[in-house]
Amino acid sequence: MDAGGDDARRATATAAGVAVLARGHLHPAILLLRLLDALRQSAFPVVAGLVLQSWWFVGFGVLAFVLYLGYALARYVSLEYTLTADELRVREGLLERQERRIPLDRIQDLGFESSLLRRALGLCVVLVETASGRGVEARLDALSRQDGEHLREVLLAARARAEQRLATAAAGAIATPAPTPATPTPEWLVHRSTGGELTLRGLTDLRLSAMFVTGYAALELAASLGVAVRMAGVARSVQDWLARFPTPVMVAILLGVLFVVMAFGVGTAVVGNCITFHGFTLTLRGDVLQRRFGLLTTRQKTLPRARVQRVTYEQTWLRRLLGCGVIKADSAGGSRSEGEDTVGGWDVVTPLARDAAAIALLPALLPGLERAHLPWRRGSQRLVARMSFQGLALAGIATAALWPHNGPTALLALALAPAWSVLGALVWRNLGFAVDADFLALRHGVLGRTTAFLPLAKVQAVVVRQGPIEQALGLASLTVFVAGGSPTRVPDLLVADARAVARAVSCRAATAAARTWA
Repeated sequence: MDAGGDDARRATATAAGVAVLARGHLHPAILLLRLLDALRQSAFPVVAGLVLQSWWFVGFGVLAFVLYLGYALARYVSLEYTLTADELRVREGLLERQERRIPLDRIQDLGFESSLLRRALGLCVVLVETASGRGVEARLDALSRQDGEHLREVLLAARARAEQRLATAAAGAIATPAPTPATPTPEWLVHRSTGGELTLRGLTDLRLSAMFVTGYAALELAASLGVAVRMAGVARSVQDWLARFPTPVMVAILLGVLFVVMAFGVGTAVVGNCITFHGFTLTLRGDVLQRRFGLLTTRQKTLPRARVQRVTYEQTWLRRLLGCGVIKADSAGGSRSEGEDTVGGWDVVTPLARDAAAIALLPALLPGLERAHLPWRRGSQRLVARMSFQGLALAGIATAALWPHNGPTALLALALAPAWSVLGALVWRNLGFAVDADFLALRHGVLGRTTAFLPLAKVQAVVVRQGPIEQALGLASLTVFVAGGSPTRVPDLLVADARAVARAVSCRAATAAARTWA
């Protein structure tokens, strides 16, 4: 859009009587970025060809460089975006032209990214997400920082006017465009993360399962490359060296090595979280939330509160022990699994907050939650019986399978029965649900706990499901679906409770949705 100058930063009249609010192209500096990308992509085959004296590799690298740079040049020349009062249009392509039209009222989230190199060049990447669930619907890489900010301001104002026209039309009134306010809407600071909070997030962010999976994958790769044999020889040498020391010294050495490995993992997690969420701020401008964070790659994400489908407060066992957790919000534009972050952490509303601060923040994300009355009800204690029955069955199968090979030692598998009973008790203690006229709250977990808050007006479907064991015990699981966001499931409720909650949620969701159009 740089070539357009000031003309692209002010509204202009267009053909067909449609007012254009913004129009432009990518910044010319994108060609420098694509040149660096092309050099990086072609460097390996060229160097490998020179070392191996194989001109095929060199030719392949040169061809890849030319094709990559040619594609980047064609995209730069052909891409044009146009913002009107109703939609965002993106046109691109030379041989095969493509035009993408995105209605403003369908835009869920608007994000901005800027790496170190892009910041040095004064560029940013604009990411547009809709409720399609496919993630990024349009990617403008890269605009000048000034043009990106202008596009955001015009887009937010145009979307607000479009939503106001829809609301007045639904009420039976004649929709008239609202005038653009002369003064900008004030921005209120909702939350700012401190260095201590980010450090604590890193200290409590160790994922042991991921470490085990990574280690197993590394061993499998070493075996396939023939490195495992050499590693076995090194391991025997280390074992022989350790055998020279007394047992206490050998144990101390092994514990020291384990401590170093754990310290490295903790340090990596702390540094990674501090870099990713550096300077995290959550602000509220009108009815739009905005997050800004990042050290190496800075990110900005706008999220209208009206688009929020679900808010979760997620606590691992360690964070729950320390009385803190992570607040995340799901919109209709994406889906994720609980306990996981989306790419770039864009679903994170607060990287870490104390329990009291988290409760105080929730109404800023879900207006009206402060007035909601949500009396918690527990699940059924039959859950413990179901888990105990499963533990007995699992212990019997494991004992029978291990007995021919291990003899009486296989009886240790019987410990699975009481372990499963304890697990059932822990799950039951964390289960809970509450229904209000406007909100549904669900809670579940084992050692950690996840609490989900869903506006009833956003509920798409409620499913009650029973397996064979649940049918025998009179239990059922309740699953609530919202647009785009992952389903929220609460297992092992009494059938009567699950069906009553499903009926209440369904009826109140219809009433709440009708009120939003009234």
